[in-house]
Amino acid sequence: MSVAAEIEPTVTPDIARCIAEEEIPIVDVGAYLSGDVAAREQLAVDLRAIQESLGFYVIVNHGVPQDIIDRSFEQVAELFALPLDTKMNYRVDYHHIGYIPDKATVLRWSKIADNKKKDLNEAWAFMRERTPDDPKVVANVRHRGLNNWPEELPNFRPVLLEYQETMAVLAQKMLPVYARALEMPADYFDDKFSHPEYYNRCAWYPPADAEEGQFSLAPHADHSSITYLPLMDVPGLEVMAPSGKWIEIAPLRGGIVVNTGEFLNRWTNGRFIATPHRVVPPKKDRYALTFFFNANDETVADPIPTCIEPGAKPKYEPMSFHDFFITYMDGNYIYRTTEMDEE
Repeated sequence: MSVAAEIEPTVTPDIARCIAEEEIPIVDVGAYLSGDVAAREQLAVDLRAIQESLGFYVIVNHGVPQDIIDRSFEQVAELFALPLDTKMNYRVDYHHIGYIPDKATVLRWSKIADNKKKDLNEAWAFMRERTPDDPKVVANVRHRGLNNWPEELPNFRPVLLEYQETMAVLAQKMLPVYARALEMPADYFDDKFSHPEYYNRCAWYPPADAEEGQFSLAPHADHSSITYLPLMDVPGLEVMAPSGKWIEIAPLRGGIVVNTGEFLNRWTNGRFIATPHRVVPPKKDRYALTFFFNANDETVADPIPTCIEPGAKPKYEPMSFHDFFITYMDGNYIYRTTEMDEE
């Protein structure tokens, strides 16, 4: 083996510049997805640097056909154009599946934990598709029920399922990079994501007159292991930089925003940060196809070995993903009718 082959890759200069200047990096993952092992190792080094500083990046050449994304956005626009009375027939339920009306969320972030301003958006939650005989459906496991598909839009379900499964394939392909970024074997996450859970939050952010301290989506960190968000042509998403300033993520056709959620943050003992972000009221209608990719329900966020010193006490109590998901959802979403209807 040559000396050059033994040299460990260093952070790509443009990635280092983005981190230093607090810009959201754009990362080309095409070479890695084509099977280039050297590209995987370089991407892992870059990803480690990003996830320990900014926590957000945008991927391109990711293999998700733009046609699928475009058709999904079209279907989501039709979804929220349905009459309110129709949408309310699918109102979010015990399993956090279905339509979430405007002002039905109060997102809380640790630095503004007393936030009581209701968010200015409508959403519709879809979990991983299940069948009536699925053991978790039969057992009525929380948040693991049947999806509430809109009967009025016959094309919606097939398009969104195609989108969901395509995003799941991408997310699964990215796992070896995260394993290597954490200095673990490339297959480290395989058994922990053998039956991953999905949460697809379709959302509509209309132009709105917000009160002081009110947002389309208040500052928060995601619950997920990893979040994937295809960009549309309307800005509105802002990310908090390490300095505390807010960075607007500019529209980029074909770009997908990626960030760590709080579960992976726990799992890495705080090493990979779950960066706060928010959505400000847009100038025109903005839609979102947020895809939250999660570990198996039974996976426990014990610190990954490379994220804790031998004999050290973990920063967080070990918790299974399912238990964590319930805690997060119940803390941020209003389910009771009386609360949801209050102004």
